[in-house]
Amino acid sequence: MRKRRILFIIGSIIAVLLLSFMIFAGCSGQGKDAIVTETDWSITIKDADGKSVEFTNKDAAGLALKEIKAELEKKDGTKIKETWKGVLLSEALKSKGFKQYKTVAIEASDGYRQEYEASTVNDGSTMLGFYLDGKELTVDDGLVELVAPALSGKFWIKNVTVIEILN
Repeated sequence: MRKRRILFIIGSIIAVLLLSFMIFAGCSGQGKDAIVTETDWSITIKDADGKSVEFTNKDAAGLALKEIKAELEKKDGTKIKETWKGVLLSEALKSKGFKQYKTVAIEASDGYRQEYEASTVNDGSTMLGFYLDGKELTVDDGLVELVAPALSGKFWIKNVTVIEILN
């Protein structure tokens, strides 16, 4: 009887320790102090009323990272299969207080700019990508790329520097 009781107590302790480990491991994903990218970057988000805020790699670390498989259609019609990891554009905007919009413009460091309807922004696959095929984007790549799998390659913006809420 005593031997059974000791085995029960030991088994209970092991079960509690395993459960605690599983809970801790499940909660240790992206958090406020998680590192999204090794290099610091910042994107200015502004609206038609003149409100302007910065969305940085530190802000992105507080959001859930998402991985998507996308097919980039180039100008010549060729298609390249890619795996991207980043944060949803809609979640980045929400995190900075921009919840309603009809049209959003995204601009690259070289001034290249495209406009997107809310349906594209809220698509669930339109993201600010930081990793391409498992590798972090470099300064030469452009640290943050707008990835829009539902659209052709001309709508994918490299080196995003400005997001503007037009209406």
